[in-house]
Amino acid sequence: MTGRALALASLLTAAVLNACSPSYREDQLISEIARLCADEYRYQVTARKIGQTIAVHLHHPGILHQEQNQIGLASDANEILGNVIEVVHRVTLSSDATIQFYLLLVSDPAVPGAYLTVVRYVDDVRRAHANVIPPTELFSRTILELKYVGMPSITLDQITLNDIRLEQFLSWQLSKRIQTKLSETLQRRGMPLAEVGPCAGEFRNGEFVFTLNVTPRGVPFKDEQVQQIFQDATSVIAQVLSGYRFNDFTTVRLIHPPTGRNLLLPKTRLELFR
Repeated sequence: MTGRALALASLLTAAVLNACSPSYREDQLISEIARLCADEYRYQVTARKIGQTIAVHLHHPGILHQEQNQIGLASDANEILGNVIEVVHRVTLSSDATIQFYLLLVSDPAVPGAYLTVVRYVDDVRRAHANVIPPTELFSRTILELKYVGMPSITLDQITLNDIRLEQFLSWQLSKRIQTKLSETLQRRGMPLAEVGPCAGEFRNGEFVFTLNVTPRGVPFKDEQVQQIFQDATSVIAQVLSGYRFNDFTTVRLIHPPTGRNLLLPKTRLELFR
């Protein structure tokens, strides 16, 4: 993890630990998030509630940085994000509304077309607040994604927002954690002739499907190497789903396009890989 990522992880965790406030009624959620951001930090945000998901948009100058074709967080972005997330936590954790997820959309007028999304499961925040899961695990459970879409401006009204479901969130989280695990394994095992890219994940008809984007460079994988890739991915999936006590699925399918190999595991076999 880079120094910038570690700083962001620390601030996102601090935002959890500072979340404490009187209760907010469900009909106050949107207005209170906007009011607190404006009154306490002079940030202008918009917010929407979609089912059991809260979406918040921060359009703030100087939060993103672009140098030639590289886009990233500006030097003071961590503090700004931490402040906004602290407000979101404060309101959602002390509300009488049932909120399962929040999505924070971040954009910068100086970097049009780019935006950062932060997605969290509110129960993960509660568990971190109660010291049930450590800060590192909370950060691993956080979806962070920086995208460039080419639109000159971005608002919540311009984006198709859906109520996030747990199985959808888990497929996002697992695809990133699988990618991280495979990268670490290949590096540890000394396989420089392989490259790990984004691993796609989705949930459909009771089945988790993950595409393992691990490509050999010139030399084809040996059979034992492919088996290790499947085993590492399966281990991550088993541990994460067990941690969430998520059982509302039937099978897990792993696909490795470079070899055309598939692995189909029924739910009952995942216990073997924990």
